[in-house]
Amino acid sequence: MTAHHHSDPGEQARRAAEHERWLGSYSLSARGIRWWMGPLWQWFANAPLYRLKANLKLDHTVRMLDIGTGRGTVMRMLDDSLGCDRAPVGLDVSRAVLRLADADENNFARGAGLVQGSATALPFADGAFNLVLCGHLVKHLDDDDVRALFIEVRRVLEPGGLALVWEFGPTGHGALDAWNARTLSTGVRRPRLRSTRTLRGLAEEAGFAFARDADLRPFLLPPIPRASILIGRPPGEQSEARAEG
Repeated sequence: MTAHHHSDPGEQARRAAEHERWLGSYSLSARGIRWWMGPLWQWFANAPLYRLKANLKLDHTVRMLDIGTGRGTVMRMLDDSLGCDRAPVGLDVSRAVLRLADADENNFARGAGLVQGSATALPFADGAFNLVLCGHLVKHLDDDDVRALFIEVRRVLEPGGLALVWEFGPTGHGALDAWNARTLSTGVRRPRLRSTRTLRGLAEEAGFAFARDADLRPFLLPPIPRASILIGRPPGEQSEARAEG
């Protein structure tokens, strides 16, 4: 039975307000991150994701959730490539960045799928998706919140579904990691840089029996290592509620 981890709602609210202030501001760092989330920058920021269709054998039947969608660029790229039968859903805690995502969007169905909400309390039904993406988000979460995120991801995945998580990771060199953390914390509090092994362990604690290194590379810019994991629910796995009933 999966352990349940409870995060601090007050801390989550403070973090969400911090991000909203920053992403909606006119500071140099906020303008930079808004541009980095945009379509012109994505080949440099998320180059390995352009191979997901072939690597994961994805097709039009994908029902996709993108957690921490930002401007929705990755979700939009994959949907255009796959021609999904059902419009993908993008969730972000920041209304400011979702307004940018909506302005970027020329597909009404995808625009309607942009949702403001918390990654640790997903407002979706059990088993609603068969592919979940979560990129460059978990550095902002403490370990309890990462476990809560993975528990929610497992809940909204259907049996046989997969989730891909990627984030800035450590180099193993203390001084360089401290420099990278300072670089990434402009506008928000100090991020947590976790290794692939650490992320895999947190996913396993949340109940994922299948968790492995996704081996996503190369990410071109910024020149900071990435950690990435591929996790999933086995086909035929029952929900906990049914299993316990």
